[in-house]
Amino acid sequence: MREVVQAEGEVAARAMSLRVLVAIDLFSFLVFAIGGRMMHSSGGPGDWLVNTPRILAPFLVGWIAAAVAFGAYPRAGRIGLRRFALNSVLAVLVGNAIGFTLRAAVFGDGVALVFVVAALGFTTPVVVGLRLLYFWYFAGSNVHS
Repeated sequence: MREVVQAEGEVAARAMSLRVLVAIDLFSFLVFAIGGRMMHSSGGPGDWLVNTPRILAPFLVGWIAAAVAFGAYPRAGRIGLRRFALNSVLAVLVGNAIGFTLRAAVFGDGVALVFVVAALGFTTPVVVGLRLLYFWYFAGSNVHS
């Protein structure tokens, strides 16, 4: 007879909702872009309509590439909290690096150190924090099922 052993804090990766994770990630990066526009916008609605997607796009492309590469969207099997957190942190850091690179290469924007610190200081705790909250909520709801 085969016994299935589950490590404490692991959840079925397949059962975690990809839609919820994607929504969390999109929300986090959208808040980052809108917050940046609120801090630096001197124009009206036209500025917002042009610059918010322009700021957001390179970081979303970077996030998606890094999230897929580092397994931030787990596919199958079981995943523990540490692995999920590590995958998420690596995806945010590498995704932001890709975003900064795309921002400079595609739009010709400079990448000031203060912007790097602000972007990492916001996106890392928000993206990873919201993802971990979802993980803990999901793991807790499955324990009591």
